[in-house]
Amino acid sequence: MEKIKCFFNFRSPYSYLGVKKALDKGLDLEFIPLCYLPREVLESFSDPAASPFKRSYLFEDCNRLFKEEGVQMAEKIAGDCNWPRVHAAWLAASDEGLGKEFMLHAYNFRWQSGLNLEEEAVIQDICEIIELNPDVCISAMNDERFDKRLKSYTKVMREYEVFGVPTFLYKRERFWGQDRIDSLMNVFKNT
Repeated sequence: MEKIKCFFNFRSPYSYLGVKKALDKGLDLEFIPLCYLPREVLESFSDPAASPFKRSYLFEDCNRLFKEEGVQMAEKIAGDCNWPRVHAAWLAASDEGLGKEFMLHAYNFRWQSGLNLEEEAVIQDICEIIELNPDVCISAMNDERFDKRLKSYTKVMREYEVFGVPTFLYKRERFWGQDRIDSLMNVFKNT
């Protein structure tokens, strides 16, 4: 059976919720980090942090959604960081067969504990929990080869017309948003 592609980013609380909901439903996902946007998407992309009203709504909305999932959201979330570095660490863990484990702890550390994922000590803690040598992930954060791999995903985004996270893709049908898991499940079950 064809795997479900899942475009994600640790920056997004909606990505966290979507991934969590999909995994809770037992879906087998092929993860694709989205941290470099194609030019045509970037030109239409609006930074939610630029609007204080939108930012306050997003946190109000996420707090509500997290509670529905039984997750306690941190009162203070670490600010933005160099997301390609963080996703490079994830790629290294994924290469070692521990991508899903790294992802879940990274999401929890950011959204439940409010930690900055770019800090090497945080990456080290994640690696210790999943029993992976931290040097593997920390060295990837500064490795141009991992950055090139991350940039290569913009081609995949263009091919499938992905514009945000979380986006789930099954047999070329797109499901964007943490609230589309039931629709995805219906299509997946009926094939």
